Amino acid sequence: PTLSVSSGFLKNSQRSTARRATRATKSSNLASSSRVRSSFSLLVPQGLIEEGGIMRFMKSYFETITSVIIVLNTMFLFVQLQQSGKTIGAQQGFTKSGFWPLLHDPLYIIEHLFNVIFLLELILRICIWKARYFVSVNRSVEWSNMFDLSLVVSSCLDLYVIQPLGDALNLSMFRPLRFFRLLRTLRILQLFRSLLPLRILVKAVAESFLALFWSISLLLLIMQMSALFLCQMLSSSLEDESIDIQTREWIYLKYGTSPRAYWTVFELTFSGGWPNYVSTLVEEVSALYAFFFHIYIVAVVFAMFRIVTALFLKDTLAAAAADAEVAIVEKQRQKANYANKM
Repeated sequence: PTLSVSSGFLKNSQRSTARRATRATKSSNLASSSRVRSSFSLLVPQGLIEEGGIMRFMKSYFETITSVIIVLNTMFLFVQLQQSGKTIGAQQGFTKSGFWPLLHDPLYIIEHLFNVIFLLELILRICIWKARYFVSVNRSVEWSNMFDLSLVVSSCLDLYVIQPLGDALNLSMFRPLRFFRLLRTLRILQLFRSLLPLRILVKAVAESFLALFWSISLLLLIMQMSALFLCQMLSSSLEDESIDIQTREWIYLKYGTSPRAYWTVFELTFSGGWPNYVSTLVEEVSALYAFFFHIYIVAVVFAMFRIVTALFLKDTLAAAAADAEVAIVEKQRQKANYANKM
């Protein structure tokens, strides 16, 4: 009995010693973690250290910074194409080169800088979102992220593979691959992901596209019938020698064939300069054409355009009001305004 009591006492003492050691280890780990946390807070905002802070940063500040960089890249692309066009024009003798050829090397460096920035942005997003960057929670493909990935990959291929090989080997086979440079202009579409008003507008247009499609179809049918009517009516005027030859030539250029008549009706419908396509017929051919164009301008250009605009606006507002994301953002904005008032 004495041996059993002493062995039990030893086991209890060992357990208590192990528990004390575990508590000491946990307290030391917590202390070191707090020290690391306090030192890390000196480098990044406190909101990032909290749970979900990085996600909030990615959805707010990071998206804003990315949008600014995309806008700057678009402005840079505008200047780069201006420099390229001026240089080519000067080589062909179309214009004077000026100072634009001197900007080739600085613009080339800035182009690489933008490409590195977008590459680092892509790597950062993949490191943070991991598999969710490619596939969402509901197992659907994130096509917007795949589009961003294709833009970065195409830019890297163009800058670091196609251009060096094409310049070094001077092979014409690489010229068709220069379409990768055209993809750079599509980077402006990334703003739709970052800016909520643009995303709402694009989504509303997409959802109301069916109503817009049928409205445009009706308008095109009316323009087609009007063009065929004018082409048939004016065909006899082309052979009427009582009409001046210059007027007949003008009639042929504007209404002589069905494609020409349709294009003229399209221009007078959408350009707003319909008197330029009507006055000659009314003054030189027959005043009866004034009745036709009077009805067409009032019924189509004035009335139908406003009806189509009203229907499109109605569908756009309905789509924006039914958008769940917009409702959530608006609710958060109302809560923030209420909190500020309190």
